[in-house]
Amino acid sequence: MSSRDDALLRLESLHKHFPVQVGALLNRGHELVYAVDGVDLQVRRGETLGLVGETGCGKSTLARCIARLYDVTSGSVWFDGKDITRVSRRAMRPLRREIQVIFQDPYGSLNPRRRVGSIIGDPFAIHGVASGVQRKQRVQELMELVGLNPEHYNRFPAEFSGGQRQRIGVARALALRPKLVICDEPVSALDVSIQAQIINLLADLQDEFDLTYVFISHDLSVVRHVSDRIAVMYLGKVVETAPTPELFRTPRHPYTRALLSALPVPDPDLSDSRQRVILAGDMPSPVAPPSGCRFHTRCPKARTDCVRREPPLVAVLGDAANHATACIYPLEMGENLMLAMPQIEDTVIDVGVAGEIGGVA
Repeated sequence: MSSRDDALLRLESLHKHFPVQVGALLNRGHELVYAVDGVDLQVRRGETLGLVGETGCGKSTLARCIARLYDVTSGSVWFDGKDITRVSRRAMRPLRREIQVIFQDPYGSLNPRRRVGSIIGDPFAIHGVASGVQRKQRVQELMELVGLNPEHYNRFPAEFSGGQRQRIGVARALALRPKLVICDEPVSALDVSIQAQIINLLADLQDEFDLTYVFISHDLSVVRHVSDRIAVMYLGKVVETAPTPELFRTPRHPYTRALLSALPVPDPDLSDSRQRVILAGDMPSPVAPPSGCRFHTRCPKARTDCVRREPPLVAVLGDAANHATACIYPLEMGENLMLAMPQIEDTVIDVGVAGEIGGVA
């Protein structure tokens, strides 16, 4: 079976742009926020794809496009062999059973005025799967499955701890046995000890129900632990994707190397000797992203080509096809990025995409 046939989820040139108003009250114009700008990805059945990147790079927006909580600007979303990009709300409703989301905030994602039994039972009520005594029984089975006391069925969310509330969110997401679960930073708001419990729970549930995860996180150590493959995003684009061991062993994109260098090392001797890559400046605005490679404004290896050409996401330096990098000058094995210096001519003018197409209307 080809990897294309085995893909549960496939994104093709996915774009999501948000219009924003700019200017004074009497002289307002409109610009676009290029939140997701040309993403190609696929997720195979039963695997966990980790999605990492800085705040504002488009991870959560991409997740909401996958779940069709946002309508996409262009491109396509294929789920289980079907193009769901433009399907109506009515046609999308049965697919909601197959695609579920575990949200980041266990405090904000639960209605404080409703009892836990009603919250977890909502999927059964909405889709007409179970009612009455049968619904209560299935809800209590779910509570037990995720490590909650079924006798707490009638409690309110405020009576639970943060970790317990996230377990409630997990139970709600798994109620209808979905094929794909999008975990949008599900442990970032929790203590470290509770994080481990939720991560282990998700792993056990994946093995038991053959789930497919898209796991979004800032914490690379968590992503390394749970993911089969990792995709690195920067300013709305995927800049590198590879199997997890391969990405940590031989990162090719300078941005990936910089992210990995920020990981804490428990051994003090190794921590002192490692190469810590400090990036200059902040991420550019997604309203006016740089031309060419979007990382060139902060990249230690930037050259004139990086300003003028946008690199494709392809295998480089003899890597396997499943290790793709969007970089004109990728890193060699063992290359010291700290010794690199940008070499961009002063005559090169960096014009953002929005400026090139007349983003102000």
